[in-house]
Amino acid sequence: MASLLLCVSTLLLDFVLARPQPVLYEISLRPWLYSLAQSGIPAKCGEYVCLKDVPQKEWQQMADNKIDMVWLMGAWELGSFGPDLDKTHIDSFRKDLPDVQADDIIGSPYAVRNYSMNSNVGTPADLAEVRSKLKALGMKLMLDFVPNHGAVDSVLVDKSPDIFIQHPQSGNFKSDWWIQRDGHNFAYGRGPYDGPWTDTLQYNYWNQQTIDTMTNILIAIAAQADAIRCDMAMLLLNEVVQRSWNDIMQGNGFHRPSAEFWDVAIKAVRKHFPDTIFMAEAYNYGMTNPPEKQLLQELGFDVVYDKSVLDQLDSGNLDGLRGYIGSQSQGFFEHTAHFVENHDEKRSASALGGQQQAFVGSVVASTIPGLRLFYFGQFDGFASKLDVQLRRASAETPNTALQAQYRNLLSVISHEVFHTGTWTFIQLPKDGTAWRLAAWRWSSKDGVTKRVIVVNFSDQRGWANIQLPDAESNGSDKISLTELLTGAVYQRSVSDLKSTGLVCGVDAWTAQIFSYDRSQSSQPAVVV
Repeated sequence: MASLLLCVSTLLLDFVLARPQPVLYEISLRPWLYSLAQSGIPAKCGEYVCLKDVPQKEWQQMADNKIDMVWLMGAWELGSFGPDLDKTHIDSFRKDLPDVQADDIIGSPYAVRNYSMNSNVGTPADLAEVRSKLKALGMKLMLDFVPNHGAVDSVLVDKSPDIFIQHPQSGNFKSDWWIQRDGHNFAYGRGPYDGPWTDTLQYNYWNQQTIDTMTNILIAIAAQADAIRCDMAMLLLNEVVQRSWNDIMQGNGFHRPSAEFWDVAIKAVRKHFPDTIFMAEAYNYGMTNPPEKQLLQELGFDVVYDKSVLDQLDSGNLDGLRGYIGSQSQGFFEHTAHFVENHDEKRSASALGGQQQAFVGSVVASTIPGLRLFYFGQFDGFASKLDVQLRRASAETPNTALQAQYRNLLSVISHEVFHTGTWTFIQLPKDGTAWRLAAWRWSSKDGVTKRVIVVNFSDQRGWANIQLPDAESNGSDKISLTELLTGAVYQRSVSDLKSTGLVCGVDAWTAQIFSYDRSQSSQPAVVV
């Protein structure tokens, strides 16, 4: 009987871990461990708290916040080349950290020397222990894969130099694209419109040896994590490689492969670890057909970045925001990741104009379909950017009231309806001040549980009638609606909700999330 109960418990845990459209919490690992040391937790890894010594209460808090997956960004071993290079440009970091010191520069986590646990903060065994802790709390672990480039002092330079792009024997190419290293003239990592990234070397995916090597690395990462975030995944697409490197590839005698790396590699990983979740950082260049993000979905990625939502919020163009969200299908959105900040972006409290604007933007990004990505420090309302090469940002005081708002939002979106329900965008008239608002709704598959989200991402109050054609009662025309972010309860007529709609007056930079479940029709109204 005990073994049977254990099996049932394991099955239940696996179900929790498999929740679709999850909430992902990104942590910049070394800065987080440094901040924990600064808070008074014993630092046994130099100036960092060792990963194994992170207090259980920290992981428990994430579970209490209804986090489904924790991304430990920057877990891998770095070399000395990148940090030493960054220290020669220390003044470039002063715009974000005016009092930056040389010791604050720890190197980019996207110049990986070796895919082993960063020895400054832990061991592979420590990483495995943390994964077990997360699983026991119902959470997954995500780690990074940086496929486009490796560190200039990557261990693979000695082992397999031919997997990197090298200068052809003839041909004229930009002089700042190259670095001499161990008798080879390697290409710096770059994209078609970015770079060169001078702390990295470019992998050559038109070489079968590179495909084999990187596939094996990907399998090794999958053995240590439940999910993998693939940096700049679109750079590996054959068409993007051709437009970025074709003359150099031809000069070295390489030809475009018939298969895409991601199709080959993801299938190989899933032979060993079929439940591995793949998330692609990706942006559309307009080079591929279908577009890059859609192509990556078709090649096996479960989730692809969709920065368009943040871009629309950042622009302040409400027509653009509504137009973009309303033009996408639930099927497309379900396989995208939405966010208002991460390690690459400005803090949302800065980019969007303030903490309240950032919170409302978070409501938008987390209540449309897809993976919901939050970044550490976001719940505190921090506005100072943390450069990826640094171990700290400018000191700020956490906003405890804002933390409570985010805890409430995370609790609201943890409901199953936001993960398995049907999503519908609501077209609002532009009469009066309704143009300031955007709205959408969710309904559970059985039609019992229902939510409607109304957002005012503008600087003045807006009014609109939100039609709810799926409103239902249990035998009467009255139904109670609960505004979940404040707890206020309203009693309304079902027939009015279906015809004239729910009358909403939404203050500037505010959002409302109403439940109008069928079972709520008999609840007493607290506010009328």
